[in-house]
Amino acid sequence: MIIGLSILAILLIVVFALPALRQPVSAKRPDEVQQGENLRLYQERVIDIDSMEFSDSEKAELRLELDRELLQTTEAAQGALLTDKPKQRRVFTLLMLIIVLGTTYALYQFWGASNELRTSELLGYSTNAELSELESQELIERLGKATDRAPENIEWPYFYGRMLQAEGKFNEAALVYKQLLSQLPAEHTADRAAIMTLMTQARFFATDQQASDSLYRDATSALALVPNQRQTLGLAGILAFELGYYEKAIEHWRVLWSQLPQGMEAMALENGIRRAATELEAQNKAVDLTWLETGNRQLPESQAQTAVSSNARIEVAVDVTSEVRQQASPSTIVFVLARAEQGPPMPLAVKRMTLSELPTTVILDDSMAMAAGVNLSSVKQVTVTARVSNSGQPMAQSGDWQAQLQGIPTEGSAPLSLMIDQQIQ
Repeated sequence: MIIGLSILAILLIVVFALPALRQPVSAKRPDEVQQGENLRLYQERVIDIDSMEFSDSEKAELRLELDRELLQTTEAAQGALLTDKPKQRRVFTLLMLIIVLGTTYALYQFWGASNELRTSELLGYSTNAELSELESQELIERLGKATDRAPENIEWPYFYGRMLQAEGKFNEAALVYKQLLSQLPAEHTADRAAIMTLMTQARFFATDQQASDSLYRDATSALALVPNQRQTLGLAGILAFELGYYEKAIEHWRVLWSQLPQGMEAMALENGIRRAATELEAQNKAVDLTWLETGNRQLPESQAQTAVSSNARIEVAVDVTSEVRQQASPSTIVFVLARAEQGPPMPLAVKRMTLSELPTTVILDDSMAMAAGVNLSSVKQVTVTARVSNSGQPMAQSGDWQAQLQGIPTEGSAPLSLMIDQQIQ
């Protein structure tokens, strides 16, 4: 941008400054016309003096006085020409340069990609360190602008909603998620389920965690799209419990419990299941928790279809050609990501690094998901892409370099190798 503005400034100097400093040759200036009139009057007065009946010495004295007046008038006109006009032209030229350069910069800020580049920079910082309060506020504002400019790019509103939710602005986050849902195609079931879950969660916190049948319907609608979403199962269980639907709460939590390894999270969930069972027993309803007592994680046949494998794992060796390394700086961002074969736009797993870190081996798994439930375990096959991103954004853009493999199983795949050598046009 600085180089572009510098080139523009040089061109403007050529266009404005040179004509302003150059003396016109074709047309007479007003000062030239005035000098010609002064000379004509001088000649007439000389003739008048010569026709007067004065002595030669008196006529000479009058002509001398007349010569002095003409000389003074000429010097005054030339002084104004040499000082005032060039000065005015220089001021005008400088003013025009400032106006044009300022306007160019303002238009770049409004229509250019500076906002998106800064947004990507802040997002990159957030993956490596915690943002300051000022940086977080700046990121929220810039994500809002990016969302308004390109709402069809779902990554911007997704990150915008997540940032608003993290800042406790739950109503605003819910509105962003609702708008995002209206733009997602119906066939993108995984993305829709994840966004519906986030929207329901935001609305739940916006009402001080007051459950409602409307919120519970939203949660179960998300489960209908992707039954194995852990975050949705946990939220649906909480909503069902708060509404007194204890059988449903146990049903949701049992599916979630079957997916969890032994640990604190599983123990906390077990306590919730026992509380729901206690409430049912208080209503004289028998509850079978033998599966919980024995640690049997096998689901009943009616719920078996909701089980999810946690063995999704893809190993990728990534490197670039010498040509790519020569054209990109060592600090250029590199993304390794996996997307579903059916085409949901949101990556299921993402790893971010710099070109200086290559060659390296990356392990893609569920811990790298951008949203709960939208992970490698939710699909059977993916497309794995390694991309050198000049913009620092995971979305492919002209000029980026990448390598790609399709039809990769999320479980049991052999180690992959990606050599980044293809430039995107």
